[in-house]
Amino acid sequence: MLLWRPPWGLFSEGRNEGFRAGECEMTYNRSRIAEAGAVVFHYSGLDQDEMPWKHYRFYKGSFLTHMFYCAEIPLSISCLRAWSHLTYFDGGFINWTMTYRSDGNVFCPYIESNAAISIFKRDQAWLNSTLATKSKIALWVVSNCGLLRGSRLRMDYVTKLVEAGLPVDRYGKCFNNKEELAKMSSEDFNSYKFYLSFENAEHCKDYMTEKFWRSGIENGKVPVVWGPKKSDVEHLAPPGSFIHADDFESPAKLATYLLYLDKNDTAYREYFKWVEYPGEEMKRMKELYARTREEVLCDKLLSNPSPNIVESVTDFFYNLESKECLSN
Repeated sequence: MLLWRPPWGLFSEGRNEGFRAGECEMTYNRSRIAEAGAVVFHYSGLDQDEMPWKHYRFYKGSFLTHMFYCAEIPLSISCLRAWSHLTYFDGGFINWTMTYRSDGNVFCPYIESNAAISIFKRDQAWLNSTLATKSKIALWVVSNCGLLRGSRLRMDYVTKLVEAGLPVDRYGKCFNNKEELAKMSSEDFNSYKFYLSFENAEHCKDYMTEKFWRSGIENGKVPVVWGPKKSDVEHLAPPGSFIHADDFESPAKLATYLLYLDKNDTAYREYFKWVEYPGEEMKRMKELYARTREEVLCDKLLSNPSPNIVESVTDFFYNLESKECLSN
């Protein structure tokens, strides 16, 4: 698999040269394009003047797949003025999409399969030891304060939670205390019961980032979710593992509920029922995250698939999104 260019031109943001996913190897060496089964284009790496030559679409009878890769919401791309690059490739240049959306060709969530598999193996012993460390209520780390509409809405919502009496320890660039966060011990970090998994966009399909996975689920906290639709979270997250802001009439009502859970260990433990008593839905979760990202891409390439055409990346990634997702 040829990576046409690292994200934003920064090799530190992409896979390492020679990274292996399943039986496939990844390279940035464009001189190997004739060997590749796919060329992966990060959205920031698409520009009209550097398209692979058309005669490389077929090599020794094999079709060279062009893959569109993006882990950002459409509005972020627009703000970075990179959206115009994508329209160059409408009309059939792209064959598959690889994004955080589960309805694309390759599912690329903000959690890798090895991390998901480890999480889904947790048991009652893990749960008991984790719950024994909980002594604080809510944590929120945020650096995007107001660039996007969603950033402003979530800041307002958390302010109202605090005004309603919920203790929220807030860190990050927005609160000028990144240094304090860096000094926090792992014991302190893991002592929180809830993490405010508030995204910087509202109702973008399937957009659940590391705020949900790494800061919440992976670190043994119950994610309190704002941004994605509840139905999307239910489809992509362990059952009963999160609290969604849409279920409450106001931030004050949500604050009251979280304070109740802080005082009721039995009710709080219910949000880990997926660990303690995994059912049929967890079987689906394990299947969904057993292989993700480049692993799925490799599997598809090796399965000798029929050629596929994405007529319009713009339609798939932008025009089909909700009004809230695209508003700024």
